[in-house]
Amino acid sequence: MSQKRNLPSWMSSRDPPPDSKKPKDDDDDDNQISSSSPNNIRNAPEFSKLLEGVVFVLSGFVNPERSTLRSQALAMGATYQPDWNSDSTLLICAFPNTPKFRQVQSSSGTVVSKDWISECYVQKKLVDIEQYLMHAGKPWRKTSVPRDTTTREKKKQLSIKSEENQVETKSETRGASSSGSSKNRPAAKETFSVTEVKKWARDDLTETISWLESQEEKPAAGEMKSIAAEGVLTCLQDAIDSLEQKQDVGSVTELWSFVPRVVKELGKMEENSTASSKDQLCKQAKSWKKIYEAELAEEEEEEASGAKSRRTAGAVGSGYDSDETVEMTEEEIEHAYRNYAISISSSSSSRALSLSRNMGASLPPKEANLFKLIVKSYETKQYKKGLKAADAILKKFPSHGETLSMKGLTLNCMDRKTEAYELVRLGVKNDIKSHVCWHVLGLLYRSDREYREAIKCYRNALRIDPDNLEILRDLSLLQAQMRDLSGFVETRQQLLTLKPNHRMNWIGFAVSQHLNANASKAVEILEAFEGTLEDDYPPENELCEHTEMILYKVSLLEESGAFEKALEELHKKEPKIVDKLSYKEQEASLLSKLRRPAEASKLYRVLLSMNPDNYRYYEGLQKCLGLYSESGQYSSDRIEKLNALYQSLSEQYTRSSAVKRIPLDFLQDEMFKEAVAKYIKPLLTKGVPSLFSDLSSLYDHPRKPDILEQLVVEMEHSIRTTGSYPGSDVKEPPSTLLWTIFFLAQHYDKRGQYDAALGKIDEAIAHTPTVIDLYSVKSRIMKHAGDLTAAATLADEARCMDLADRYINSECVKRMLQADQVTSAEKTAVLFTKEGDQLNNLHDMQCMWYDLASGDSYFRQGDLGRALKRFLAVEKHYSDISEDQFDFHSYCLRKMTLRSYVDMLKFQDRLHSFPYFHKAAIRAIRCYLKLHDSPKSTAEEDEMSKLAPAQKKKMKKQKKAEARAKKEAETKSEESTASGVSKSGKRNVKPVDPDPHGLKLIQVEEPMAEASKYLRLLQKHSPNSLETHLLSFEVNMRKEKFLLAFQAVKQLLKLDAENPDSHRSLVKFFIKIGSTSAPTTEAEKLRWSVLEAERPSISQLQNKSLVEANKEFLGRHEDSLVHRAAYAEMLCLLDPSKKTEAIKLIEDSTNKVVQQTNGALGVAREWKLKDCIAVHKLLETVFLDSEAASRWKSRCAEYFPYSTYFEGKRSSVMPDSVYNSSRKSNENGDTPMGQTELNDGKLEAFKSLAIST
Repeated sequence: MSQKRNLPSWMSSRDPPPDSKKPKDDDDDDNQISSSSPNNIRNAPEFSKLLEGVVFVLSGFVNPERSTLRSQALAMGATYQPDWNSDSTLLICAFPNTPKFRQVQSSSGTVVSKDWISECYVQKKLVDIEQYLMHAGKPWRKTSVPRDTTTREKKKQLSIKSEENQVETKSETRGASSSGSSKNRPAAKETFSVTEVKKWARDDLTETISWLESQEEKPAAGEMKSIAAEGVLTCLQDAIDSLEQKQDVGSVTELWSFVPRVVKELGKMEENSTASSKDQLCKQAKSWKKIYEAELAEEEEEEASGAKSRRTAGAVGSGYDSDETVEMTEEEIEHAYRNYAISISSSSSSRALSLSRNMGASLPPKEANLFKLIVKSYETKQYKKGLKAADAILKKFPSHGETLSMKGLTLNCMDRKTEAYELVRLGVKNDIKSHVCWHVLGLLYRSDREYREAIKCYRNALRIDPDNLEILRDLSLLQAQMRDLSGFVETRQQLLTLKPNHRMNWIGFAVSQHLNANASKAVEILEAFEGTLEDDYPPENELCEHTEMILYKVSLLEESGAFEKALEELHKKEPKIVDKLSYKEQEASLLSKLRRPAEASKLYRVLLSMNPDNYRYYEGLQKCLGLYSESGQYSSDRIEKLNALYQSLSEQYTRSSAVKRIPLDFLQDEMFKEAVAKYIKPLLTKGVPSLFSDLSSLYDHPRKPDILEQLVVEMEHSIRTTGSYPGSDVKEPPSTLLWTIFFLAQHYDKRGQYDAALGKIDEAIAHTPTVIDLYSVKSRIMKHAGDLTAAATLADEARCMDLADRYINSECVKRMLQADQVTSAEKTAVLFTKEGDQLNNLHDMQCMWYDLASGDSYFRQGDLGRALKRFLAVEKHYSDISEDQFDFHSYCLRKMTLRSYVDMLKFQDRLHSFPYFHKAAIRAIRCYLKLHDSPKSTAEEDEMSKLAPAQKKKMKKQKKAEARAKKEAETKSEESTASGVSKSGKRNVKPVDPDPHGLKLIQVEEPMAEASKYLRLLQKHSPNSLETHLLSFEVNMRKEKFLLAFQAVKQLLKLDAENPDSHRSLVKFFIKIGSTSAPTTEAEKLRWSVLEAERPSISQLQNKSLVEANKEFLGRHEDSLVHRAAYAEMLCLLDPSKKTEAIKLIEDSTNKVVQQTNGALGVAREWKLKDCIAVHKLLETVFLDSEAASRWKSRCAEYFPYSTYFEGKRSSVMPDSVYNSSRKSNENGDTPMGQTELNDGKLEAFKSLAIST
């Protein structure tokens, strides 16, 4: 049995584009020729037989070209098939080497280009096919096709008006042989009135719409009615075609899933008629079709004048008060146009009516030239000139939509956005059928990053002008930006179809398929493109671009897993690849993946000879030799092999630092000591300040820091006593001792021995007081020791020694912000910005470290407004970075930097997972949590609390409307009062920050809603961060979304169950759940049952109470200060009467000494300064015990004598400290070189200093 044919054309008889499930507005039906042919040409009988016997298939085309070719071929008598089979005779192909082309070629079929069909259609004769053949095969037409099956009988059209009195059906009685078989069937009625047929039409339309709505794949709501009507008429036309070809109507009904009443009636009448009466039945069917067409057209008119007019009035007639653009169908645009023309005619002069009828048409010659001048002025940025030309046109034609739109676009470039939007929306309203107006509105939205609204505008423009290349290109850029990958593929395919001779369209289509996770399809497209190229391609000036395309194709093959084919392609195209380095890297990678290590290792050695400091080449070589470990852990056997490998490489590449540095990561004990000595000696002699930073990763290994210390101390002693390294007779310069001491100072700082570190750095300063790095390192040591004020002073002293060094200036700013000296930090930071609004320039430079550091300082000082402003500035920087990719969507396709382009897009997709955004989002959420926990109550809020819920809602709505109106007024005021316009008309003055202190940010009505916005970003991009789920717990607990909070607890336990914060969250959650009242609603009962079912899955609470779980936690971490503090806090929460016991438990903690090889230089203890500060805040703010907090502070002051927080005896806050003693001596005139005083956090010296950049 034949397959059922679904009713709507886009779901059945059409040949949809690949991977497409949505309807196309401009698709044509297979039998469209019978109802919509262009008349004179197609009525000629000879013309309609030109391609008689041709059964054709289309390949590589999209609408509207596909529909046009199909209609032309059908008009000339050919038969269409959606796919190639044994009955097909001819393939009409867009370009060679497509999968369909190869299929037909392999089956010896004939392939012809589209130009042959077009030429035959235009010349009205059969053009010689030879010159259009793409592949010659079997005969391209059938020779024995009956004429009566290929030609439709042309009947004289009957007027519906002449049949309105009565529609009669002349039926004949069947023969005796057939009468018996139809005895039980209902007899068909012989006559039907026009009224009855009209009722059928309405009923069929209603039932078809219902059937469409019940389907999984259904058209859009706005297209439902037109598609249903089209389907009914198509089914009826199929019945007419069957009757014309002397076939049964029943064969049509078997092909359709839903059959209209009119076709069923024809079937009944056919059963009661003789074969000779099919002509009469066909005539009857055609007359009914005319009634159906008239009735369905009337239904569409009623629909257009009803719901569609309301929709159009909402989007256009009201002046576009809403920023949400409505995507419109062609019918909606046409109807809105007619409505506007009627409104013009009722209120304007006859001249205005004449203009409205020709909206979008050409202006008079003089004004048309002025319009071209507007466009040219816009492109050359001569905005004032363009405005004058626009005003000249609008003086004569004030309603000309395209001129209004172009004037608005020009004003938008002059930062007059409010006027721009008003004019462009008015232009769309006046000329809704102009693709220019819609395009310009899209450009405005695009300039404001309203990409979704811009896409809607572009789609509306394309409904009016579907083949506009510029709009299609703009749409493709937005789809790439928004990662609408399926739409991107569709648009790039349409661009390729419209302009296949443009290389960029081929490449764009391939890239779109790649981004849509279809690398194999992208390879096919590139191969098809290569098939269009000459053998001697590329020319000299395109060698680099062609190389990039080849390497991109190879990378696609590699990504799709076709390693052999990729390597074969690489070798085949080697002569055309000019980037030999990339060629070798790609070849080595492919050989490695093909498990051909011997060949790959040879290539990596060749690459190392080209660049012996590339760490990736060493890693690739180790993988080929089976000597690589992701974890960095190696067996002794592997270490020996690796050592031998790198020794041979070091002999070969004596000047390479990488070949000497890499072995330090895997060597152990004496082998490590010998290798690290060889590595650091020449660097200490040269005086490389970054040596310690280079070796800092070695401090993560358990024994290597001790070996390093022992080695450098021996070197120091030998240089002091003999002037040379141990075992060497070569005398070292005096600076070698300086850099050796410098290294030791950083080493002791890293190990927490601050006294020893300060002693060494002071010795180095005494040795050579002019080295700036010494003061910077001393500043860093003081910061680690806890004296932030002294650290800021030392950093400023280093800055003053070289005022042109931007890095040292930035380090000084960071130290000042850490010491909460924000004013001094700002004055110092702006020394390296441009003149003018220096703080705004600092923001424009995207100094994210500055925003985070200053935000942290404001947060510590309790200024949440400014803190939030700084943290949200970082989010704005990331938005700008994401926005910056927009220009590369076209640039990279044009320049063929395809691999870099795809890498950039992948980087952008994970942009928000980078540390700066992660830190800023966490801090912003903490600000919102603080705002939620301590809201500022005002008299207005107190009054609101007394109102009923309905009144509260009404008041909130009114306040939002007032705020919106105020914001719009402020925007207009800023635009009208701004000054300083350049020759082009663009304003030079940057807008003043309306909220410099972030006061508006802290007046947010729902802090938790804002926090949730950033929390979702963290959950998406940083799912493995403990802080993400900790904040999720805090936010959802405050919002009383307990299931989400429980989910956060489970994630915390999964990531780190022993973390104190994970333990706190677990206990707090179940304490909160236990204190809630019994569930009453169904939702609460469901939530409760889920929590009860999930609780046994938590190992910490299996068969235990919370108190027991808390005790077990302490037992596992009894020696850890932070874990004891967490236990004590939860103990007090579980049983407030045990507060004293909890405090005593904290005070009984012991700060153990860390075992060191150099105990004489000062001990290092386990406790960290930040942990001790956290415990002090816990005692002071949570336990509310000031005496215990004071005792803890005194105890920690001994452990951290340089800490300003604990007021250690050596810190700068103590009057008799070394820091203050040195300041007093400076006031007496003994100021050290370059040192500047800091009084009350203000930089007195150099405050008027400005440095030109």
